[in-house]
Amino acid sequence: MEKIRLGLVGCGGMGTRHLYGLRELAETPFNNIELCALCDIRRENVELAATEAEKLLGVRPAIFTDLEEMAHQTPDLTAVDVVTDPSVHHTVVCQALDLGLHVMVEKPMAITVGACQQMIDAATRNNRKLSVAENYRRDPSARLVNHLLKTGAIGTPYMGLFHSLSAGNSIFITPWRHLKDKGGPIVDMGVHMADQIRYQLGDIAEVYGDVWLVEPVRRKADSIGDTYTFYQNRHKAMDNEVPATAEDTSMAIFKMESGVTVNWLISRGGTGSYGGEMILGDQGCINGFGARGSRVSMKRRDEDEMTQEDLLASVDGFALEPLAEHLFPSRITDTDSKVDWKIIALEYYELAEAILNDRELEVDGLEGMKDVAAIYAIFESARAGRAVKMSEVETCQVYEYQSEIDESLGLL
Repeated sequence: MEKIRLGLVGCGGMGTRHLYGLRELAETPFNNIELCALCDIRRENVELAATEAEKLLGVRPAIFTDLEEMAHQTPDLTAVDVVTDPSVHHTVVCQALDLGLHVMVEKPMAITVGACQQMIDAATRNNRKLSVAENYRRDPSARLVNHLLKTGAIGTPYMGLFHSLSAGNSIFITPWRHLKDKGGPIVDMGVHMADQIRYQLGDIAEVYGDVWLVEPVRRKADSIGDTYTFYQNRHKAMDNEVPATAEDTSMAIFKMESGVTVNWLISRGGTGSYGGEMILGDQGCINGFGARGSRVSMKRRDEDEMTQEDLLASVDGFALEPLAEHLFPSRITDTDSKVDWKIIALEYYELAEAILNDRELEVDGLEGMKDVAAIYAIFESARAGRAVKMSEVETCQVYEYQSEIDESLGLL
């Protein structure tokens, strides 16, 4: 199979997870990527990643601490996967595009809507592909919900509920995720959720919302669940307490262009935990929007609830893309310990297919920007004290909250 030659830029925790995704792809008949180079501004990070890559893929990639040097010294380098912290996504991605490389970038696409637009413009002027690694919609559960909605299984949707409140003041993965000019926990996780909503119910027309910073100090947990060496080393070196400047709690109403109304409650802090997702239609409801490693169910009016197994056995015309069928033969992932890596493999495969065959990407720069804009619409609405139209946020006409981030990072 024809392959593209890829470089990984950013060799921290998420970069390590992407190496495992490449391993999952390499073990299939669909492998269309050759990892040939690694880059990180910290030499110790890229050395650790190279050792991990050699263990997983059998080949030790060339290592660099400078993107331009990597581009010039790596023969036939076609694309890069950018897995840095979001506050520098725009800088790294635009540089890569200007160097003539295609790009996949981790979510959130960029630190502000304005930074997203810089990346879109760079992809356009260089005629290069720009893919955003939004993974939740690629899980079979999300694909199934999308099929059910498109085939009218619950009639006409009129309401959605998306609630995920997680109490506590522990550090959420990394200290930088609690800083406003790095994105914050609502932006970091919220883009996943905004994408789930948009994937299932279409574009958002208007947002009314509010945000709060409930936990101004975050504390280090005694231990973490991730077993990656990078994560464990970072946890040991982490301060016991870190300040938080990014809001950690949000509430909003999304008015979709279709007329559906979505009630949103998302937090990563505070004193109460609560959760649940539902899409209601005039003939039934679906429990769950679908996400990585999740399962969904459906209940039609006056009928018993159908589990995901029931739905898969009875729904006509539902199919996954060939690689997904190969990776998820049961079409259920909630007990699959490798689901994170397998979905990353799907993202990589799509990128290479788009480059090799000049195909459109499912989550391109425009889609990635819309997810970022959906989250910042909540913040901008809170700052403006009114509902905001998505068109105002996507074109940066309503931009007071984000302008402070741009100013702090020298983006203005």
